[in-house]
Amino acid sequence: MRCVSVPMFLVMGILLAGCQARAARPDVPAHVNNPTAESRAELLRVVRDALNGSEVTLADDALTKDSLLIIEPKHLTGRDLRRPEHFRLVLSGSRCVLVHQGTETRMRLTKTTCAVE
Repeated sequence: MRCVSVPMFLVMGILLAGCQARAARPDVPAHVNNPTAESRAELLRVVRDALNGSEVTLADDALTKDSLLIIEPKHLTGRDLRRPEHFRLVLSGSRCVLVHQGTETRMRLTKTTCAVE
């Protein structure tokens, strides 16, 4: 069995730590830029899926001005005690990701382009 010197282990550890730090970029709040019919349809589908198929209506400019999307429950009759659902759009590396803040579920948007807020 060959012995590897301590400095070699240190160098390998530093290189691995650098790779992990580069890969683990923090999420950055983002907004949709250049929305299209396809990106709006994707956003609507992803939000509906996150809310278990609930009927949702989104404005055409949803998430184009800031990173927060709040979905109010539909009031069918009388008082509705359900809380609004909050979503946050982030750039995770170069990927657009919608985060459902109640569950921390992360949904990648592949047909949507985002820019840092």
